[in-house]
Amino acid sequence: MSACMALASLAILAVGCSAPARSPADARNADRQRAVEELADATQVVGAMRDVPISLRHRARCVAVVPSLLRAGLFVGARHGDGVVTCRSGAAWTGPVFVSLTGGSAGWQIGVESSDLVLLVMTERGMTQLFRTSFALGADASAAAGPAGGAAQAATDASLTAEIYSYARTRGLFAGAELSGTVVQQNVDALAAMYGPPADARAILAGKVAAPAEAAPFLAQIALAFPEAPAAALAAVAGAR
Repeated sequence: MSACMALASLAILAVGCSAPARSPADARNADRQRAVEELADATQVVGAMRDVPISLRHRARCVAVVPSLLRAGLFVGARHGDGVVTCRSGAAWTGPVFVSLTGGSAGWQIGVESSDLVLLVMTERGMTQLFRTSFALGADASAAAGPAGGAAQAATDASLTAEIYSYARTRGLFAGAELSGTVVQQNVDALAAMYGPPADARAILAGKVAAPAEAAPFLAQIALAFPEAPAAALAAVAGAR
């Protein structure tokens, strides 16, 4: 694929392209179908997650999964992807909120690349950013590439201070990803299609809105991959602080 074609592909994903007018019902059905497909893809991504430290998975307050984050560029690039977010609510996980990620990337790059992205929201303040219509990683919430492999073994709870940790899966392996400057924005069309208008992302992520039936496999996989921390581990972390 040429660099120009790669840029064109990303532009189409980010802003859409002209198409024949559709009825409101057809548009909602199409948005709902895309949302269901995103949930299915996100379920597969979470099921394949092997390299994210269990200590971070225990402590994560919210999880965002973006299957197929596309990055394309000619010298200076751009990236875009759609995904879902869920947060802990007691011992359960909330219904998913649909989001889009858009940002730039510097450096020499020609062509297009796709990777699966997982964001772990670790703090209360980071969680409240998800209630906003949009926020920027690194500016509105501190973000860092998540530790993996040997770095994960060496890391301690005291040294892991970012509000959000990011991981990207390329060629089957998850590794920390640097996403500072990327904007996370609510996908209002997908939200309305799945929950009905007006959809309130704050209420959904607070556990006040029942999850749609289509989200059950995704939430079950999240519960397996992000179990609650054992009481002894939580006590040890509290004591260290």
